[in-house]
Amino acid sequence: MIRNIVLDIGNVLAHFCWEKVLREYIGLEGEEFERVAQATVRGGMWPELDRSELTDKEVLENCIRKSPQDEESIRMLFSYLGDLVVDFDYSEDWIRGLKERGFNVYILSNFGKTSYEGCREKGNLAFVDLTDGALISYEVKKVKPEKEIYQAFLERFSLVPEECLFFDDREDNILAAREQGMNAEVFTDLASAEKLLNRIR
Repeated sequence: MIRNIVLDIGNVLAHFCWEKVLREYIGLEGEEFERVAQATVRGGMWPELDRSELTDKEVLENCIRKSPQDEESIRMLFSYLGDLVVDFDYSEDWIRGLKERGFNVYILSNFGKTSYEGCREKGNLAFVDLTDGALISYEVKKVKPEKEIYQAFLERFSLVPEECLFFDDREDNILAAREQGMNAEVFTDLASAEKLLNRIR
């Protein structure tokens, strides 16, 4: 029986709006946009922000090395870390509704410390306070889809994996959750998630 709903944040409960920041806040387009994206958000160093073993400065310097000509734009992007995630309109009501139906609700998300705290300070991620608990990657210095973050999550909240249903927008994260015994489904939109939930309750 599913007792616990586990939710990712980015693109499930909130919009990861890095493209808007690059275009509207920094003014990037075309080739420059693509270079900065590849050096940062789409590159291999970006998950290290979520892991938070390296300092933000160390990650920044690594990103700049990938595209030195875009140093100014990359530095500007890092100054907007607290603006990269904005809550979806439905998130708080959805969590309240899940709890009214008798589910426990938890969050398991990749998120860097600076970005997470910055978003909270700007009034985003308020839905976190409605849940029964959250594990954010920077706290354990592990990131999805690494098995250790799922194990840390289950241990922290003393959850039985078979009683959990995890929604995440990335298939690799879903497959990793299933390997740890959790029920897990790729999140595409709220209506599809609700359709699945209605089948199990």
